[in-house]
Amino acid sequence: MPLVHRLSNSKVYVHARREHPPPHFHLLGPGWSAVVYIRTLDVRRGAAPKQDLAEAIAWASANEDFLLQKWSEYNERD
Repeated sequence: MPLVHRLSNSKVYVHARREHPPPHFHLLGPGWSAVVYIRTLDVRRGAAPKQDLAEAIAWASANEDFLLQKWSEYNERD
């Protein structure tokens, strides 16, 4: 799973070549993980500490185009 960004206490990943819509990213931290929709920034699955999730949501909001580009790049369909 390609790493696309490091935050203070977590990492943002986008799976390659095996994911399903809608576009989302995986947020992993020490002992926890969450899946977040890129367009709505809703947590789809899992949970994260409040401060870590707020940091990730703020970063994702400012970088939506980048995340959608990576999603498309990594999940091209034949």
